[in-house]
Amino acid sequence: MKKKITVICICILCSLTIAYADKNSPYRDGVIEGYIKNVSDNQIQIEEYDGTIHQLELDRKISFQIDGILANLQDFKPGMEVFGELKGRRLNYLESYSTENMGYIPADGKVRIGIVKKIDRDQISIKQDIGGEETYFTSPATITTREEENIELSALYEGDRVKLYFDEYDTTVISRIEIQGKSVLIKDIYRAKIAKADQLEDVIGLEDLEVLRNGKWEYVSKVTKIPYATELPLYIKGQKINHDRLKYYRGKTIYMVVKNFFGSDKVEKMIIKSEYESTYSDKIKRVNFYADAFELENKKNILLNEGTIIIKNGRLVDKNAINPDSDAYIVADGRGGNLFADIINIYNENINNSNIGQNYIYSGRLSKILEDKVYLKDFFLLKDNEWYSYRTKNERDEKELFYDNDIEIYDLDNKKRIIPKEFFAGDYAVDEEEDSDYAKKHNLRDWYGYIYTDGDRISSIVVTKNMDSLYRQRITNGIVKADPVDDSLTGWTLELRDVKDWSERKEEWMMKNSDLRMSLEKTMIIKDGKLISPDELTIGMRLYIIRDDFKGKVVLVK
Repeated sequence: MKKKITVICICILCSLTIAYADKNSPYRDGVIEGYIKNVSDNQIQIEEYDGTIHQLELDRKISFQIDGILANLQDFKPGMEVFGELKGRRLNYLESYSTENMGYIPADGKVRIGIVKKIDRDQISIKQDIGGEETYFTSPATITTREEENIELSALYEGDRVKLYFDEYDTTVISRIEIQGKSVLIKDIYRAKIAKADQLEDVIGLEDLEVLRNGKWEYVSKVTKIPYATELPLYIKGQKINHDRLKYYRGKTIYMVVKNFFGSDKVEKMIIKSEYESTYSDKIKRVNFYADAFELENKKNILLNEGTIIIKNGRLVDKNAINPDSDAYIVADGRGGNLFADIINIYNENINNSNIGQNYIYSGRLSKILEDKVYLKDFFLLKDNEWYSYRTKNERDEKELFYDNDIEIYDLDNKKRIIPKEFFAGDYAVDEEEDSDYAKKHNLRDWYGYIYTDGDRISSIVVTKNMDSLYRQRITNGIVKADPVDDSLTGWTLELRDVKDWSERKEEWMMKNSDLRMSLEKTMIIKDGKLISPDELTIGMRLYIIRDDFKGKVVLVK
């Protein structure tokens, strides 16, 4: 009898565990995995692995796949193991596999979804939506896509949301990486006072809304409303609180990170100010992850917590992304020496996003142009945001770079693109020994170029007759504030916000307190390794810029 009672108790405890599972987890994470329980005309019932059952409505634009092939709703049967993606509380993607051989999966059959936590050459660590952190590996055969376009793996950032595909069940080598598009990027950081929290409509009423611009808070509106999801984490001084308590914080200041989600603002993270606000724009000197604290260059010590909003490369990241020598804008909460970080906005930028990338920018004289090679004389290399000079006393000192038919070449003086054959056959480089008389007669001399490379392979090059003074140039990063304008007097111009200039003396990024206007008329603009025109730049793009005061020279779209 006692054994029977024990068995009954165990069953009851198991059922209680299932009953108390996090039923909101799929709606918060945007994915669901498990088994089909039932299928109807416009709904599907899915049981998660932990036993939680969800009755889901289907999105109008839902996509179905079985074994990687487009399918219909009626092809899905009860008992099939499935993976789905959610848009709000509607299912907008569902996939399954018809094979009964559990040891076999088709190409891209195994899928993992999550946020990139760390990148170390061929190793990528992700925090999975289903929980846990795993490390996977890339190979030369790994395909990388974003918005259905093939891109270089070096375009990947920490904080990116990715879907990893594998061709074998027990492998850790990624066959394909799908990087989420613009919706992963932070749109704005807001500060406001809580006026009202409506839990029925998941809307929060705000007063005195301000947005962070150029290192200061700018007024936006007196009263506004913004939707928020109750499953999002909410913190005050590191302590997590329930959203049903939000109404008791009326009049308190709140900080919010907002993304653009299908054309609408979506709150990604919120934190309530507890005491007094302090702001710092400084270099992070040391980080102590064991004590959850960091020290600034000015000797100020600030504590981290689970609620801290950390932004790097325009993406939300966790505390492991904070590195010593990071330049950051910090909003702290507290008093005296007891300060907690509410916001850490890291604004370091470089040519490469991580150590995967091997991209370089050169500037120099085109000494020789062969059918597949270019030699640079008296050239400069941009390294750690500074130009380094390399003088060439003889030919063996010249920099050898390679090119192929995929190179993109732009003649700045004649404002035209040229093909490799024209580049080789043209007068962009002159052999002073063999053609000295011809060169003098036709007033020919070597041209100069700004060259963007992948290793020693030239991806893009712009050429011009006259060399710029590189010592007057500044390295700048910023965000596009408005679409470029074709000005009748100055040509294409661009306005930037949240601008920082690199200081060689201080060796840090210095924040500007106003917007910046610059010319793009004779500028090399590169996106995903390709040359683009000024009108292809759009609001919100993050740029890495080489400029001579008002005149832009090289722009990398980050």
